[in-house]
Amino acid sequence: MKADACSNHPEATIGPAVSLSVLEKHPITDTHGRTIDHLRLSVTSACNLRCLYCRPGACPPSSRASLTDDQRVDLVSHLYSHRGLRQLRLTGGEPLLHGSIVDLIARIRDAAPDLSLAMTTNGLRLAEMARDLRNAGLDRLNVSLDTIDPTRYRTLTGGCVDHVIGGLSAALDAGFPPPRINTVVLRGHNDDSLADLAEWAIDRGFEIRFLEAMPIGQAAEFNRSRFVPEQRILRQIESRYLLRPLPSASGETSTRFVASNARHSGVIGIIAPLSKPFCGQCRRMRVTADGLLFPCLLDSRHISLSQCWERRSLDTHLADCLIDAAIAEKGLVGSLEQRTGMIKLGG
Repeated sequence: MKADACSNHPEATIGPAVSLSVLEKHPITDTHGRTIDHLRLSVTSACNLRCLYCRPGACPPSSRASLTDDQRVDLVSHLYSHRGLRQLRLTGGEPLLHGSIVDLIARIRDAAPDLSLAMTTNGLRLAEMARDLRNAGLDRLNVSLDTIDPTRYRTLTGGCVDHVIGGLSAALDAGFPPPRINTVVLRGHNDDSLADLAEWAIDRGFEIRFLEAMPIGQAAEFNRSRFVPEQRILRQIESRYLLRPLPSASGETSTRFVASNARHSGVIGIIAPLSKPFCGQCRRMRVTADGLLFPCLLDSRHISLSQCWERRSLDTHLADCLIDAAIAEKGLVGSLEQRTGMIKLGG
């Protein structure tokens, strides 16, 4: 994807003196008729875990300058006010390592009062930050938790599972709705205890979602070798629960079920990008901490938005042009040729 593609973009006919920033809302749509109104915005590539399915080896730090919080607020405000942005998810790396994350959330909330604002976190710092995050205007949390067994958790991630469990409790105490639990399933690591983990989550009122490991970046070969398909995940859960499918919302990535037995019931989800691709209803784009826009999680093609701030304030006309040109190349199905690691892309 090249910036000079914008020279032939239809919006260029508006003229240099006029930008979409002074026009009515103009939703971002791709050539397949999908409306792109969900943004995953990474605020850092740093992480305090070393999950095997994300970065099994050493990862050199990015040499590119990170966007500033001012630039992030500019971008979100413009997309919300003029391009139909409906949902924003803050990601990393680990977003709670971003020193000004609470202030950034408050600024985004002020700029976009009705925007659905969520975060995906590993939960290690959640106990100390949950109340501030909630007070700043964060709506929802997804927390990564692949096992509740302390030894297995340390092997998989290098961290302490008790900190995550404490963070989940703190989130509830702070007034968050019950966070969703994200569990990456790996053969030989946690695939034999999925029903136990589902029971643990349902007992506490959490919706848990089991994810197929994705062959992305440095962890691609590791994840292929330990891949567990959707049907095997479901068989594990069905050993303990009756599963009743729930209707899916537009743009939903997970297949959701009511899981019930004689003792209790709750909701589980399966995110199966390989067994059951959901590309056809994708409504997402991703911006990395250093300003690279990826229209597709599974495709390495991207475009840099950094040039949109060459005159300090956001050049909204150029931003619209670059975003529309990039989204126009968003494939109907992901290519599975993503060389950039998940730690940079934001899951």
